[in-house]
Amino acid sequence: MTYESRPADELTASWHGRYLARWGNETPLYEAVTDAVSTVTGDARSAVASRYDRTHAFALSQLFGGADGSSTPSTGVVKFVLSECVVSVHSDGQLSVSLADRERNAID
Repeated sequence: MTYESRPADELTASWHGRYLARWGNETPLYEAVTDAVSTVTGDARSAVASRYDRTHAFALSQLFGGADGSSTPSTGVVKFVLSECVVSVHSDGQLSVSLADRERNAID
């Protein structure tokens, strides 16, 4: 497994075939995911949003200790496929999105 670092002041960027972003208090997870997938695929944000349920993003936020503090924070990463992209949501607020084919090629 390779570790990809980036400058701390860089909020979003394309990095070695992956789109990296942050989510948290300033950028809710739902918006971060739909914006990042839209950027990677070139699809309209509204088209991506129609395929991604807000309750999924809310549940992940709660799993990782949402801003309201109502749940016990967990650590880790959750990966799922959305619009032919692999989306990785990290408990530390990192979000990475890459095309599913690119992800498969990296594994092979």
